[in-house]
Amino acid sequence: MSASGTGQATAVDLPSEAEVVAFLRNNGDFFTRHAELLTRLELPHASGEAVSLVERQVALLREDNASLQQRLQQLVEYARRNEDLNARIHQLALALMNAAGPQAVFKSLSECLEADFDADRSAVLVFAAPAFVDSDVQARFAGRDAAAREPFAACLDAGETVCGALEAAQHAAIFEAGEAGGSAVVMPLTGAHWDGVLVIASDDPDRFEYGMATDFLNYLKDIVSLVLDPWVQRTPATGGD
Repeated sequence: MSASGTGQATAVDLPSEAEVVAFLRNNGDFFTRHAELLTRLELPHASGEAVSLVERQVALLREDNASLQQRLQQLVEYARRNEDLNARIHQLALALMNAAGPQAVFKSLSECLEADFDADRSAVLVFAAPAFVDSDVQARFAGRDAAAREPFAACLDAGETVCGALEAAQHAAIFEAGEAGGSAVVMPLTGAHWDGVLVIASDDPDRFEYGMATDFLNYLKDIVSLVLDPWVQRTPATGGD
């Protein structure tokens, strides 16, 4: 009997990488049905040693867990800081509302900001005439047309709290003495027919950095505006006063 021929074995066509990926995506339970493969698959590790797929998954889960724990700790710390800041602003609001007259208002504001908000200096400048006669605090009422308003015009027009370094002209207008430096927050004050600024400054250049959250600071400027409003002249003043 003669042989029909000498045929050659046909090479097995292996699936492409894309086909394997597509298959695994469409068969998410593949390794559940073939769990023994998980311990046989080896993946390179940063250390140079090969690890099984299971070990690699466990390592990734641990890394994710550590990252989530760190994020949770940060959120808890932020919540504590906000709660503490809210309590301090509440106490400051009570002190300002209990202050008898503008002199007591400015004194309480300065003391609280420096004691509870880590401020090295603070000052208020109202661009209106006062509704009282008190030589001790009249310097804080610069008048509606005061030249000191110009350095703060952009902040006042925008009505937004600004953090960062004070300009030399701003520092000279609000603090008069010393040199500009460190960091500060400038809060626009507004009332009936008047505006002004509350400036809190620190010698630390990073204390009030540009872009920091200002939600609580906006609460503060609203409180100060309301407390000062009764002590500001109601009708527009004539001349430069």
